[in-house]
Amino acid sequence: MTLRSVYLNASEVMCAALGTETSNSVVTNESEIVAFKSFRDEIDNSPFGDILAYFDQLLLPLFAKLSLTAEDLKTTSLFLGSTSLDISAVDIGASGELWLSTTNKINRALVQRYGLNDLEFTFSTACTASANACLYATRLIAQGKIDNALVIGCEFYNPLTVEGFKSLDLISQSGLAAFAKGRSGLVLGEGLAALYLSANAAEQCQFKLLGGASACDTYSLTMTQEDGTHIAQVITDALCYAGISADDIDVVKIHGTATLGNDEAECNALTRVFNQHQPPLIAFKPFTGHTLGACGVIEIALYQQCQQQQNYTVASYAHDSKELMWPFYLKPDFTQVNTVLLNYFGFGGNNAALVMQRHKA
Repeated sequence: MTLRSVYLNASEVMCAALGTETSNSVVTNESEIVAFKSFRDEIDNSPFGDILAYFDQLLLPLFAKLSLTAEDLKTTSLFLGSTSLDISAVDIGASGELWLSTTNKINRALVQRYGLNDLEFTFSTACTASANACLYATRLIAQGKIDNALVIGCEFYNPLTVEGFKSLDLISQSGLAAFAKGRSGLVLGEGLAALYLSANAAEQCQFKLLGGASACDTYSLTMTQEDGTHIAQVITDALCYAGISADDIDVVKIHGTATLGNDEAECNALTRVFNQHQPPLIAFKPFTGHTLGACGVIEIALYQQCQQQQNYTVASYAHDSKELMWPFYLKPDFTQVNTVLLNYFGFGGNNAALVMQRHKA
């Protein structure tokens, strides 16, 4: 089968991005847990009113960028990835009422609101949710099964997620320092982002998605193997699918949660894949927090913004290479960056990697 090219025609993002590490954060409730909050209020999405207003703020500018018509939207399939979108609709107090997941109802509401194609998908694979949504959309377009895809990643603040991560002792009180030797855990984040993928390149298109790979590590119920073997295999499979070698990668966008085991596994995997060829790293979670299932789409959109603006802010801790497990890209020259590897690794051992390349019209 001859695969079609898949173009990233436009993106939009709403999150606490590119601020100054922990000064961008708030302390949630009385638990003194550092967590980012991008939106003014907690979301009650049971009537969908507030949440649809946020989607309008995100998607209407995206559609306007591409001058999409109603006919265009009818040929656009929705792929939505989230870890806990529906959890924010749940009252933590036991009400005795039957609770049904609202995630697919959100999908249907979005399809009806914007006149999208009836073919729609929901992904909830922990921190890889929207990355897998993007990967799945890319493959369907490449195989000629659909022509256009709207890929959304969304994660809203909710107490259940905060308390869950607190119980696992994964929350840092001093900030998220991805790939730092002295890292102390993650910082939670929230955000909303969207990508518009197509088999046809728009005039302003900057990137092609070459594909990737996703797989589940059965080493543990909660995490991937720390020696990096499974992650390395996923990255190798992604490069193979994209038709390139490790030497072709100019930059790696790391997952970089700053948890001890996750960063160790990712660093070991990079060493296995790249050996002596060490591409520089960039990381967004020190500024956005870990946006969980939304991070796949959010971080692709942020990378596209960095490319457009020819600017990338490096976290202050990353300037001291002696304190890092792997060197960061301190002075990115995006004119010299052609191919990017994007890593995403989820709680429960679901691992994904995507490859993106600059589109030269």
